Amino acid sequence: MLLNLVVLSSVAFVGLHELNIFLFKDLSLSSHISLLYLPAFLRLLNVLVLGTVFGTLATLIGGFLLLPLLNEMNLSGVANVLCSGLGPLIAIFLFKLYGNRRIDPKITKDLLILGLIYSFANALVHHLAWVLMDPTSLIWQLQFFEMILGDINGVILGAFALKAIVKIPYIQKKIDQLDKL
Repeated sequence: MLLNLVVLSSVAFVGLHELNIFLFKDLSLSSHISLLYLPAFLRLLNVLVLGTVFGTLATLIGGFLLLPLLNEMNLSGVANVLCSGLGPLIAIFLFKLYGNRRIDPKITKDLLILGLIYSFANALVHHLAWVLMDPTSLIWQLQFFEMILGDINGVILGAFALKAIVKIPYIQKKIDQLDKL
């Protein structure tokens, strides 16, 4: 059942990415940066619901499925996928370090704080990868902050959507199981 959710989440990631491009193409600053990026919240949702291992796996699989669609079947594309998987892990680690407790996805404040940490961490790891591997992705000086803003916007929308999703009994059961780990 868990592997089915990983596959479903991976496909949902691709679909949400493509939907984001379609709905918000005017907010896209480059192929990697949009001022509203809805899949940012799905990366967090993956690790919150599926756990860090399977949630990260879902994000990575979704990212690898996107590579041909983005015409990025190269080392830089792989680095972008790995950064996408790493951002939520860094955020969860820092949230636990900062808050000295686990994240409670039923608390909107926790989701927003996690989202802020994630948005910064995601932009940071992507930009470090671009500096090291693909300087052509560094187009202008403010893009780091624009990426943070796009992820924050996606996470805020997602946080409120997640607030409603966690009330679904199956999801609530999974969250309760994660709390026991």
